[in-house]
Amino acid sequence: MAFCLECKAVMSAMEVRCPHCGYLPPATDPKTRKSGIAHSSLADFALIVSTIATTFSCLLTLYFGLIELSAGQLFNGLILCPIAFLVQLGMVVVFLRIQEV
Repeated sequence: MAFCLECKAVMSAMEVRCPHCGYLPPATDPKTRKSGIAHSSLADFALIVSTIATTFSCLLTLYFGLIELSAGQLFNGLILCPIAFLVQLGMVVVFLRIQEV
């Protein structure tokens, strides 16, 4: 559920123009960049390094999971390593999605 910024009427979240008053919010320029440390080039660099490190960590987790399985450590190889891999893979996905914005 969304509300019109002009008349405060309830409208569908998919509607761009208010069906009650016809208000159309101004388009935001996607090229405008926010300021602050979270939007700096240092933050972009940290995000890239974090993505690479987490991807490497995912691969290491798979490798160590196979080592654990070959050593007969079924709990580590079948439970702990896949959980750690999925958590790290989720972090990679989040980092990549943040970089798209």
